[in-house]
Amino acid sequence: MVNIFREIVGYVHSTEGSYGSDRAEITLLANKSVHRGEYLCIKHPTEDKPVFIQVEAAFMKRPSSSYDEKMLRDGDAVQDPEKMVGKAVCWQVGYEENGVVKSLLTPIPPLTPVYRPSPEALASFISPEGPSISLGTIYPTDVRLNLSLKTLFRQGALVVGGVGTGKSTLLMSMMLKILKNVRNPHILLIDWDGEFRSDVLEKTAQEYGGYMRIAASTKLARKEKSMSPVNWYNNFRALAGLSGNAREARTLYAIAKKLEEMGVSSIEWSQQGLDTILPMVESEDVKKRLEDLGRNIFRHAPEENGLDIVEAVRSNALVHADFSDASNWDEIINKSREMLDACYAKARTDPTFGVAVFIDEVHNFAPQSPHEGAASREAYDMMIPVMKLIATTGPRNGMPLFIATQRLSEVDKFISTQMGQNIFAFRVEDVDLERLRSIMGSDIAYSARLLPRGYCIYKGHALKIQRPVICVVDKEADVASVGKDLLTRWGSYP
Repeated sequence: MVNIFREIVGYVHSTEGSYGSDRAEITLLANKSVHRGEYLCIKHPTEDKPVFIQVEAAFMKRPSSSYDEKMLRDGDAVQDPEKMVGKAVCWQVGYEENGVVKSLLTPIPPLTPVYRPSPEALASFISPEGPSISLGTIYPTDVRLNLSLKTLFRQGALVVGGVGTGKSTLLMSMMLKILKNVRNPHILLIDWDGEFRSDVLEKTAQEYGGYMRIAASTKLARKEKSMSPVNWYNNFRALAGLSGNAREARTLYAIAKKLEEMGVSSIEWSQQGLDTILPMVESEDVKKRLEDLGRNIFRHAPEENGLDIVEAVRSNALVHADFSDASNWDEIINKSREMLDACYAKARTDPTFGVAVFIDEVHNFAPQSPHEGAASREAYDMMIPVMKLIATTGPRNGMPLFIATQRLSEVDKFISTQMGQNIFAFRVEDVDLERLRSIMGSDIAYSARLLPRGYCIYKGHALKIQRPVICVVDKEADVASVGKDLLTRWGSYP
């Protein structure tokens, strides 16, 4: 029989002398140490089961005397192990009963023994039921971090971390795990700089359903579709190159708002759709200008000879949109929006179609401040509403987002908050910590300043518990930038 309570690490002892149910202060045994974020446990007061607690802070305590500073000033630093006491502050996570995690409501008494649980007990408490993927191990144990596929696909995920911390490697591992563990997978990868050009990813996708790489220069088939009057206006203005203050733009916007007030929910995106709008334009000069602009926009529509992105996704396990050949960011944003728009429209109307969308460096696709973004304001005016729509309603329509960014504070806050239901945080800059903490809701988020490469904090609904877990991420394959830094190119490494 497995010993759930593997080893004792200390006892509950409050410096203040007060004891509650949610927080426990621990005095550690002389030969024991614990890690921030680690899961420990105590025995349930009436049942033979563990109540799990998590270390929020671990520190050393040493009584100070009036002579300490004088001795140190004189260079007389005397280590006295007898004065050193290991301490930890923990918060209750709970215990499992009939598959449900419950909280112990009675105070945790003083001198209660605190244990390090067995790996089997921790895995049973944390791991979800049903299909899952394993992305690494729970630090500082060998217990696998298994996340519910059903939950991930129902909510999507957000990955944050600085340059070189491992976020792109996690996206790569996640895609490879999905390809290998899901029957008939379909992934759309939007890769703005070719970072995910990997032989391992390509071969795995080929093995499990097919791989297709498309470029920024690939012509997409554009089919007639309908959209709301305001979205029709946004689309027309962006493609026509009109500023928001132009007479034509202001006239179209006024008509779009009037149509929505009249209850018109959609307008066909075609020359015929424009023809229904033009009679509402009072100025002949503006009408003539809109006719000329529309003739130029719609003269190639619909383009049935281009690539049908929906059929490409349906026919392959992975469609890799490698935009490293793009001439500018507007081209990347507009092509990405076309693909997302087409897939989302199909997913909403066809219950047999679904796709998981992966986007790296999402702050370039949906910035908090569009006027400071890499693309033009006009491109973002069309892209950001699509990103918000998919972030909120995509998962329930079979189109979840899996996005990563090195600058959380520069991502549209609506999108980052929505996607924060499942968040992986690698080491981040101080400027991003407050938003990270607001999403995670735990002081353990501050550990993200100290994490080594390949370590991240996960918090989300894909586990049984809603507490953060520190994870050592599996490395399934290198991304393209590994080994291609400037010193390597110069041959300057010894």
